[in-house]
Amino acid sequence: MENPLSEDQIKKINEIAKLPPEKQQSELQSFIKTLSPEQLKFLQSQQQTQGCLFCSIAEGKIESKSVYQDDSVMAVLDINPAIPGHVIVFPKKHVQVLTQLSDEESAYLFKIANKISAVIFDNLKAEGTNIFIANGHAAGQNSPHAIIHVIPRFSKDGLSLSWKGRKVSEEALEELKKKLENKVKFEEKVIKEEIDEFSVKEEEEYRLP
Repeated sequence: MENPLSEDQIKKINEIAKLPPEKQQSELQSFIKTLSPEQLKFLQSQQQTQGCLFCSIAEGKIESKSVYQDDSVMAVLDINPAIPGHVIVFPKKHVQVLTQLSDEESAYLFKIANKISAVIFDNLKAEGTNIFIANGHAAGQNSPHAIIHVIPRFSKDGLSLSWKGRKVSEEALEELKKKLENKVKFEEKVIKEEIDEFSVKEEEEYRLP
């Protein structure tokens, strides 16, 4: 997203940042009221990415051991790996959890993660890989940026990602099924309609006059 703020607005933000904390809040609130929705959205996105390790890596502000990058995705070696060769794949765009990506962005991110997994198999002679996601703090996500871990696995490597299954009653399983099934079917229907619509447009585009 391009910066929609004027030079005077940027100058004002810098002036507010230099004020004592007790004055900053009132000045900032007054300044925010002068912004357009587009400018406010941009300012909020900048505040979200400040201090984000992975945004800084994507911007080249922090050195990394990059193994792949393009316009939208980057993959780097984890400097504190679960197993040596552990790669972190992430979107360059700042999102906190993967559900904030579009279907196309998410599909592309997983495509790259799968390619990285294949390279790990071939070049590190891994016997397996874990493709692991912690989506949200309750799931163990420690970063404010969505990431995918691709971890090489070897026999007797000592790493455990297993858990002990819990007993769930038949009634509870049926209730969970009802809560999820219809919603998944609806999403599947929407996706199919989008694919069909795209196919029709593509066919019309290439149809001979």
